[in-house]
Parts: sequence; structure tokens; C-alpha cells
Amino acid sequence: MNNEVIIEDKISSGKTGKLSFGTKFSYGIGDLASNLSWGLVSTYLLFFYTDVFGISAAVAGVIILVARIWDCFVDPVVGLVVERTNTRFGRFRPYIIFGAVVLAVFNTLTFTTPLLSPTGKVIYACVTYFILGTVYSIVNVPYGALGTVMTRDTNERTSLNSFRGFFSLISNVITGAALMPLVMALGQGDNQKGFAYGALVISLITLPMFYMVFRNCKEVIQPPKESYPSIKESIKAVSANKPFLLIALHLFLLFTALFGRLGTVIYYYIYVMARPDLIAPLMAGFGLCTAIGSIIVGVIAKYFEKKTLAIVALVLSGLTCIGIYLVPVTSITTIVILSTVGFIPVGFGAPMLFSMVADSIDYVEWRDGSRADGAIYSVTSLITKISSAIIGGASAIILGWIGYVPNAPQSAETVHYLNLVVNLVPGIIYILAAVPMLFYGITKVKAQKYAKEIEERRANA
Repeated sequence: MNNEVIIEDKISSGKTGKLSFGTKFSYGIGDLASNLSWGLVSTYLLFFYTDVFGISAAVAGVIILVARIWDCFVDPVVGLVVERTNTRFGRFRPYIIFGAVVLAVFNTLTFTTPLLSPTGKVIYACVTYFILGTVYSIVNVPYGALGTVMTRDTNERTSLNSFRGFFSLISNVITGAALMPLVMALGQGDNQKGFAYGALVISLITLPMFYMVFRNCKEVIQPPKESYPSIKESIKAVSANKPFLLIALHLFLLFTALFGRLGTVIYYYIYVMARPDLIAPLMAGFGLCTAIGSIIVGVIAKYFEKKTLAIVALVLSGLTCIGIYLVPVTSITTIVILSTVGFIPVGFGAPMLFSMVADSIDYVEWRDGSRADGAIYSVTSLITKISSAIIGGASAIILGWIGYVPNAPQSAETVHYLNLVVNLVPGIIYILAAVPMLFYGITKVKAQKYAKEIEERRANA
């Protein structure tokens, strides 16, 4: 009996101990790989469909929206399956390493433009995008859930997710600064070839990154087989988890604002500012400054509550967007500063969010005795896709409503509404996203209490 306690104590010290720099780096670079794939979709897919593949904005919007409705079924199923998986590699890592190859293939196919009839193009876009979203879930849900079982220490979770946030935002620098020049260089004036080859290069780059996650990130928290939750318990872990529901609402609003602006800002640069030459530097500047924000929050998080940092970041980000909307379009220097340095607080978002998700998983385990990390994280992945889809579909429809005509000069009224859609609306949504955080109740002290009591229960058992 004493030997069993000693063994459990050793395991517990691992669970609550510090993570090495190499472990954090490897986990973070997985998000770089994930977001290089999805960054192509969230930033360029609508533009690719309308201006490169030749699908109407309305039809493109429907494709994006319906694909995300499909994800409403896929993501929860993936979450339920992975948290019940039991292999010598753990519950989550096998999906990451094997799914990465398929993800690379369909990421490339989604941005490939075969010679098809108008109807054929729509069918091709539907099939490739639906499969891409499904495979992305198979990789990304386990990846996100992996971060919740690498440590129980709430500060280490924030630090781990600051690496994740940093590399996630670095992907914005790469897609913003490198992709369009890569498309132009590889396509030599043919954007269809350019996007296909660019997607292929980006996809190949992601494979060794996912391998680093598989090799270096271990599932330290391994619940006993008998404690795996039933499907009913998994559903309850989500639906009766007030802290997580607040996070989910916050996440939906945050990503609606973020993806809404990223998915349409290219129209602002081309048709409102009339400065397509600024696309690459401003997109890169945005990604670099938000990455700086993720570094800053990793340093200061130990001094503040997570929800406090999240609220401050959202309000500042919202005011930045509103400021860009109000600034005359001729004030290039001011717009450049706001579009880059002004978005440093956006980098606070991911580390705070995913650290809080891990704390909410511990909360359910502390309260009910079962750990539903796969089910809970699948909802965060689903919300990411739904917000991206809703704003992508809505943006496509709105472009049609305001009279947008691809590859042509826009009317003064259309230019005005483009500015409103790209800047003012996301700014308001950023500020609204702060409201759920006002009611979030898991403090650092409570999070550490949950972790300690869970470990004590296991030791006693």
C-alpha cells in the first residue's frame, strides 16, 4: 500500500511540475502548423473562391456556411472518440501524427482549380472543403485536448498556451507576409497555379511540425480506464459547466470579430485604401504584433487574473478597430500604426482562452469525478469553425448586398460599407466579447485547489 502511494506521489509531482522549454516549444509549433493550414482558409478562401476560382460570392458563402453546419456533427463525435481512445501512444497523439498527412493533401486540393463547368466547380469546392474541415477536426481536436493533459499547474498552462498563442499568431505573419508573394512567384501571374503551389508548399512545411508535437509532448494526466466518462457524462461536462459556457460565448464573439476582419480586410486594402501593395506588410505586421502580445501576456500573466487580461485585451482591440474606421483613409501612417501596433492586445486572447478551458476541465473532474477533455475541447474547435463559417458566409452575402463587383472599381457607397464591415462591426463585437468574462468565476486560487484535491483523491484511491 505504501509503495502505491509513493508511485502516485511521483506521478503527481510530474503532473503539477514545470514543463521544459522544449516541450512548450514543441507544443506551440503544433499550433503554427495547424494555423498555417487553417489560416489559408480563414484569410484567403473567400477571396480565392470569388476572384480566383470564379464562384459567385453568394454561392461561396453558402458553401462555407453549410460546411460548418456539417462540423456541428463532426467535432463532437471526434471529441467523444478521442477521449475514449487507448493506445501505447496515448489518447490524442496518434490522431495528430496520422491525420497530418491527410490534412496536407486536402489543404492543397481545396486551393486547386481544375477545369470544370460552373456546376462542377461548386461540387468540387463542396467536396474538398467538407473533407478538409473534417480532417482538420481529426487533427486539431486531439491537439487542443493534448494541452489540457500535459500539466495541472494553472500558471504552467498559461505559459504553455502562450507558446501556442505565439506560434499561432506567427502563422498570421507567414500567411500575411509570405503567401501572396509566394502565390505571385509560383504562379508567375497565374493566381490559380499560384494558390495551388502555395498551398502545397505550406502543407508540406506543416508535417515535421506535427511530428515534433507527437514526439515531444506527453500525456502526463492519464485518467484510469474506469473513470472515462459515459456519453451522458461528456454531454453534462459541457452543458452543465458554467465556466466553460462563458468561455464558449466569449470564444464565439472573439473569433467572429477576429475572423470577420481577417477574412475581409484584403478588400479594405484593395478597394478602400487603394493600396494593394500594403497587403503583405500590414498582414505581416498584424501577425507580428499579435505574436508580441502573446509573449507579453506569458510574462505578466502571473501577476493578474486570466479574465482581467482577457477583458482588457478585448476592449483595447475593439477600440483599435473603431479607430481605424474613424480615421480618414488618407491618413496612411495612422492606419498602419493602428493596424499593427494597435492589435498587440489580440495576442492576449489564445493563451488566456485555452488555459481557462483546461481549468474548466479540471473543474468538472473536481465536481463530478470524470474527465471529459475530448468532449469539452471539441466544442472549442467547433466554435472556432462555426464563427469562421458564419462570418465567412455572412461576409460573402454582405458583399453582394453592398454592390461589390470583383476585380472592378467600387462605388462610393460600396467603399463606405466595406470600411464599416471590415472595421466598425468587428470593433463592436470585440467589446461585446468582454461581457461573458465579467461572470467567469475560476480564479487562480480555485484552479490550484481543484488540481490539488483531484490529485489527493487519486492518491487516496
